Amino acid sequence: MDPIIDLAEGTEENTLAILLADRIRQNVAHSARKMQDFRALRGSVLIVAQDTTQTLTMRFDHGRLTIHDGTVGIPSVTLCGDEAALRRLANVGLSRWLRLPKVFMRTPEGGGTLWDVARAMANEKLTIYGLLSHPRLLLFLLRVLSEEGPGRG
Repeated sequence: MDPIIDLAEGTEENTLAILLADRIRQNVAHSARKMQDFRALRGSVLIVAQDTTQTLTMRFDHGRLTIHDGTVGIPSVTLCGDEAALRRLANVGLSRWLRLPKVFMRTPEGGGTLWDVARAMANEKLTIYGLLSHPRLLLFLLRVLSEEGPGRG
C-alpha cells in the first residue's frame, strides 16, 4: 500500500508545508524502514515558524498524512521556532543501532545531533511542546524527516 500524503485545500501558498510534504514523500518512497515508521505514526503535529509567520498542522493516521495550513484541532506535539531551526530538525542524524537520534557525533554529511536541538532550545530558537508526553511521536517524526543517504538511518 502506497503512503497517502495530501496537502489540504489552502496549503498551496505555505512553502514550509510543501517542503515537508515533498521531503516525507521522497523519504518514504525510498526507504522501507521509513515507510514502516510512517505507518506507525498517529497524531497531530503543529509547526509554527515564528519568523515567517507560517503555521501548519500535520495529521498522521497510520500511513496517511494530511497537511493543513494553520492550526487544526488540538496537536499532540507543537514545534515552535525560527524556520531555519525547524528545517534543521530534518538533518538530525540517526544511529544505526535502534535508529535513535545521535547525541554528540556529527555525521560526515553535515547532519545535526540532538545536542544541536538542545542548544537551539536553550537559546530559545526552538520550543517543543509535548516532548515529554509524546516522545514516540516525535522520534518517529524525526525518523521520517531525516535525510536518507550514506551512513544515514
